[in-house]
Amino acid sequence: MKILIVTPELPWPPETGGKASQFATLKALANDHEFRIVVTRASPLLHDLACALERELPHVTVMRHKPEGNQAIQGVVSPKKWLQRGKTLLRFMLQRRPAGSSLDKQQRVVPDRPYYPFVPLATESLCFIEGQLGWAELIQAEFHESLYTAFLPVSHIPKIFICHQAHGRFSRRFYESTQIEGRSANDAHAHNCQSLLAATDTAAACALEALFMSHFTQIITFTEEDKQSLHGQDASLPITVSPFPIPADCMIVPPADVTCWNLQLFYVGSGLWYPNVQAVEWFCTHVYPLLREQLPVEACILHVIGHWTEELRQPFSHEVVSFRGYAENISAALSGNISINPVFTGAGLRTKLLASAACTSPIVTTSIGCEGVGLRHGHNCFVSDTAEDFAAAILTLMRNQPTASLLATRAFEHVLHRFGPEAVRQQRNRIYEHVCHQFSSNS
Repeated sequence: MKILIVTPELPWPPETGGKASQFATLKALANDHEFRIVVTRASPLLHDLACALERELPHVTVMRHKPEGNQAIQGVVSPKKWLQRGKTLLRFMLQRRPAGSSLDKQQRVVPDRPYYPFVPLATESLCFIEGQLGWAELIQAEFHESLYTAFLPVSHIPKIFICHQAHGRFSRRFYESTQIEGRSANDAHAHNCQSLLAATDTAAACALEALFMSHFTQIITFTEEDKQSLHGQDASLPITVSPFPIPADCMIVPPADVTCWNLQLFYVGSGLWYPNVQAVEWFCTHVYPLLREQLPVEACILHVIGHWTEELRQPFSHEVVSFRGYAENISAALSGNISINPVFTGAGLRTKLLASAACTSPIVTTSIGCEGVGLRHGHNCFVSDTAEDFAAAILTLMRNQPTASLLATRAFEHVLHRFGPEAVRQQRNRIYEHVCHQFSSNS
């Protein structure tokens, strides 16, 4: 099948959850379909990164303007080089902050409201899409920034929306998490204003996403929780749950291959996504002091994998957090160590937990952090929503290697069965076949 993908995120390099989920799904479907991608978010590195993606996945073509003359890339550049160029761009963009902005503990920039994804597609993106309408047999929009695709005046091609996270749920939890942080607690006027803001933003997000999605032939969510949330707004929405597979850049490590159980603490997540910053701050503020009461300093260090700028790292003591940067071999880092996921904001499926389980890493997570994965407290992970319980779970794993091994083994078996590439491939292909058959029957 010929599938046209409209997305703000080029799935290369797969260094964030959204990119990793797209890349893993595309790789799982390599022998079944041909994909062309229209990237709606402009980037001066698009051509370079697109070339790297096309070498990794030959069945994928990224629609873009080719550079002319001496702008063309000469020779073959390694994936590591592409990643370095991407990081250079990110540093450049983040350095362009307004004068006087700071990310220290007291004055760091904290978003007052959740991001707003309901935006029109750029003219250039629409032109690229129009040029592919004679080729495409299916249009697949990914992320809420692509919801505008619903209104394309196209009647001969079915349109699918891939919902990475229900934005109404994200908005509600964003404001709930600010209460956990204690913002505005001592200012009644500010608290009332924030309550009004939270109610307005959440209601708008729920209503708008339901309205946009009603114009798609089919909607795919990654979790049952997101499906139920969307059906709470409009029960008639045609929604199917179909998760993405274990990240393709994550080498699977069976329990029998774990040679050493160091049981150090690891967190996977880029500082460019605010919920990850919030998660690390919560651990440092609330959990770390409890661990230090019973453990030496070196045992309490949190090792963070992912891209964090120097500005974002500054508030954290190097004795508490060790930033590892992007890990090309994440399996070597996670295997036999403890993966924590203290997130209180967001929705959708957590890429980091699939990677952790596939690497045989015992998991401690919040309830929100493990939604959609199907893990169960005390059976294949520990689920803790208070600092005291979170610290107690970590201490149990550190002090009892057989328990850590047992939980990690059960999580590995569960994730491999449910989120393995072949399982996801078969399920996604059944959805594609059903959508196209139903669409042709109704035409």
